Amino acid sequence: MFKKIVPAIRRFKLTKKSVAIIVILLVLITGVTVFMNKKADTVAVAAPNKVSVKVSVAKSTLKNASASYKATLEASQEGIVSGKVGGKVVQVMFENGQYVSQGDLLIKLDDQDIRNKIASSGAKLKASESQVTAAESQADSAASQVKSAESQLVSSQTGVQKMQLNVDNALRTYDRTKTLFDGGAVTKVELEGAETALNNAKSDLASANATVESSKASIETAKTSIGTAQANTQTAQANVTSAQVDLKNLTDSLADTTITAPITGILDEKSVSVGQYANMGVALGKVKTISPIYAAIEVDQNAISSLKVGQSAKVNVGGNDAQSYDGIIKSIEAAADTTSRVFKCKVEVANPDQALKPGIYANVDIIGNETSEVIAVTTDALSGNPGNYTVFLNDKGVARKHIVSIGEITKGLVEIKDGIKTGDSVIITNVNTLQDGDEISVVTK
Repeated sequence: MFKKIVPAIRRFKLTKKSVAIIVILLVLITGVTVFMNKKADTVAVAAPNKVSVKVSVAKSTLKNASASYKATLEASQEGIVSGKVGGKVVQVMFENGQYVSQGDLLIKLDDQDIRNKIASSGAKLKASESQVTAAESQADSAASQVKSAESQLVSSQTGVQKMQLNVDNALRTYDRTKTLFDGGAVTKVELEGAETALNNAKSDLASANATVESSKASIETAKTSIGTAQANTQTAQANVTSAQVDLKNLTDSLADTTITAPITGILDEKSVSVGQYANMGVALGKVKTISPIYAAIEVDQNAISSLKVGQSAKVNVGGNDAQSYDGIIKSIEAAADTTSRVFKCKVEVANPDQALKPGIYANVDIIGNETSEVIAVTTDALSGNPGNYTVFLNDKGVARKHIVSIGEITKGLVEIKDGIKTGDSVIITNVNTLQDGDEISVVTK
């Protein structure tokens, strides 16, 4: 500009007054030029690039009221691995963490002594059974003798009746012959013959009566033999029963030398090795059912009335990347602990893949029937760390950072308890690179 002005000035004839005017003009022109250059520089610095972001409007949503409790996972069922008999361990067929079904073989005890006792008991049983057979045979024989003697008695009694008739006839004949002899009608020889016939008939009757008594005695003797045989049979049968019981007990003991899984589940707390002596009833391990698994919680006496068996729950396991599992309240103890005044409750989780293990810590959210209105935004809006979360709001094209407190995180949404209000325009992209006060440009794609 000065190069154009100076030649122009030279064309004119200068006076003191005109020179002064020219100097003033040059100063003014120079000042304006410098000011304009500075202004241009200032405008260039104050016009930074805007950050492109997407936004979402904070909305109110309904949420089921819930209460959160710390929990410890535990087996839903627990079976003790122990023997019903004592013995030396000769085989161990399980390790901790192994999945087993009820009845699977776990431990084998030495059974040789029991097998020897079984052989001895079997021999005693056979001897007792032989005694029963012999006693029964004896009783049968005595019964046959009774029948024979009874038959003889009947025959003898019939003979007595006949002999009695003969005696009666002989007596009448004798009396008639005696009368005739006294009258001189018959000879003495005939009288003596009638007397002899009477005596013979009486002798035969006496003999028949003796036979009857003998038959009766035989019957009583045979009956006594039957009683003795029956007593022997009962004794032998008792010996058989005793031997059978001993054999059954020994057979059961033999089966008990094989220790099996009491329930289906995961083996744990193994405390047995080959060669040790395992006493009867001593725990050698445990089988824990973890499908389903329980989350055990403690509920204060003031809150227990809001819980019901069958109520829905969420069991959360892990830290920031917690896994959530559906559950239901399975049981609530009838009485509170006398010291802490809390009720122990168990929440059942299906756990079909057995990913959850006993002893793990968890959080349980009990879902109530009542609902409340909360503000929720997408989790993409969060920045910061646990306990110090922030979100950015769109304040007329400027990003403004707000500290927030959060609640539940569910299905990509986070509950905002404090820090923003319904209707706020929440920035959901580039939140980790934004600074408070950055100019933004809202995009929709």
